Amino acid sequence: MSLSRVAALVASLAMLAVGKPSAPPVAPPFRGLGDVRVIETHVVPSTDASAQTGGGTLDYVVARVELTNDLGHDLTPQIAHFFLIDRAGNRYQATDTGSSALLGISNSRQRLLVNEKREYVLGFRTTDPSLSGTIEYDP
Repeated sequence: MSLSRVAALVASLAMLAVGKPSAPPVAPPFRGLGDVRVIETHVVPSTDASAQTGGGTLDYVVARVELTNDLGHDLTPQIAHFFLIDRAGNRYQATDTGSSALLGISNSRQRLLVNEKREYVLGFRTTDPSLSGTIEYDP
């Protein structure tokens, strides 16, 4: 292929790309509330059974979040003080133990000084794999 044909092909592809509207941004399924910033989330299936699902299995929403201590005093964060609130207002308490879906998670239990930030990995047990909502820390 000649150099002029390559240049023409590149120019036409560039024009197509410019004329193409970009896709609208998609809202993330989970947002942080207050001093919590959600970094990433995913659903992890487990082999845990639930009486609520007639013996069916449960999923875990596993979230990596960043907590900023803006309370004005030092804090020793507790995993059980993180909550996921879905769009219907249901509260799911965080855990980082008790299921094979959470193996390998290890969170700091150290004091978080004022204005310090730290990442945590949290699991929220659910029967709804399409769950969405906000994650907060309730001291």
